[in-house]
Amino acid sequence: MRAKESLVWVDTNMSKVAYLGPEGTFSGILARQRFGKKSDLLPCPTIDAIFDSVLSGAAPMGLVPVENSSGGTVPDTIDLLIRHASSIFIHEELSLNIRIALLGRAGSKVKTVYSHFTQIKHHGDWLKFRHPKATLVPVQSTAIASELAASKPHSAALASPGAAEIYHLDVLEFPSGADEVNVTNFFTISKKPILKASSNRTAFVAALKNTCGSLHRFLGPFSRQKVSLSRIVSRPVPGQPQTYVFYVEVEGSSSDPGVARSIELAGGQAHSLTHLGSFPLGRRFRS
Repeated sequence: MRAKESLVWVDTNMSKVAYLGPEGTFSGILARQRFGKKSDLLPCPTIDAIFDSVLSGAAPMGLVPVENSSGGTVPDTIDLLIRHASSIFIHEELSLNIRIALLGRAGSKVKTVYSHFTQIKHHGDWLKFRHPKATLVPVQSTAIASELAASKPHSAALASPGAAEIYHLDVLEFPSGADEVNVTNFFTISKKPILKASSNRTAFVAALKNTCGSLHRFLGPFSRQKVSLSRIVSRPVPGQPQTYVFYVEVEGSSSDPGVARSIELAGGQAHSLTHLGSFPLGRRFRS
């Protein structure tokens, strides 16, 4: 278990924030809304690069996607939280209502559609109905999809309507169901822990002993202390077949006696347990 950190107050309106770029991504839209127009936003090509920027000090804070309401958890973010659990803390969880449009060249036949995999999954049935012969190509972000649609003939992108102006594209149409709930959750991360009275989630990484019933014994203390689990994700350990490490979130702050006691008892059942911090659930924004 990581030694208990001395918690500090951290200004979440930091001057530089790393996010998944380029300009026009939903991450960029959220970063601008959350941190304000005066913030210096640092676009990064990958989620890995966001973590590197925070760890190197190039940006005191990063914004990373963690889960989409249709696509599920974002594996890269979970894996990087696990990998850097000894040096990264979660500051808050934010959510963004995603509004999507099909962008392209008016009058051009659509043969290829680019987008982030979560948007392709969310609107896959509609794409197959409207453009049955189009090839669907997942890319790292909706903004990259827009760049590709702008540079390649007979291409389109599922992206933010605002990206049409940035990349000089036309809004071809809005997918059926575009107004349905499509929410992506994000974490803000930093090298320093945060202390907030409003913290109501606690996250940690646990490596369990590879024995029968280890997960059951690990989760038992949370049930007995009446602490609810809000998210649990298992990830394989590279080079160790059938061995897993778990990313876990529980409701409540680590300053709550029940949460603190359950984590202490669960830690006794784990090979290792590393805290990622207690943090508040922030407001929901609209794209």
